[in-house]
Amino acid sequence: MAFDPIKALTNCSDAECTVQFLVAGSAASVFPSLEAAVIFARDNGGGWKDVEITVHLDREDIVYATGKTRTLIEALRKSR
Repeated sequence: MAFDPIKALTNCSDAECTVQFLVAGSAASVFPSLEAAVIFARDNGGGWKDVEITVHLDREDIVYATGKTRTLIEALRKSR
C-alpha cells in the first residue's frame, strides 16, 4: 500500500503526536495533531535533520521516520 500523506494528515487531525529529533539529548515535543507536529518538524529542520513523528492512537502508535516526515512536510506545503 502506498503512503498517502494527505490521508494521514486528515486521519490524524486530532491524535496526539510527538516529534523527536534524532540528536543526542533532544527531548520529544508533544502536539495535539499530526499537522501541528509536521509544522514543528518543518520549522525546526525536519526537512534535513533526522526526525521521527509518532502518532499516538488508542490501539497502536504509528511512527513516521525521516523519509515519511519529509513527505508529510511537502504535502503540507502543497495543501496550503
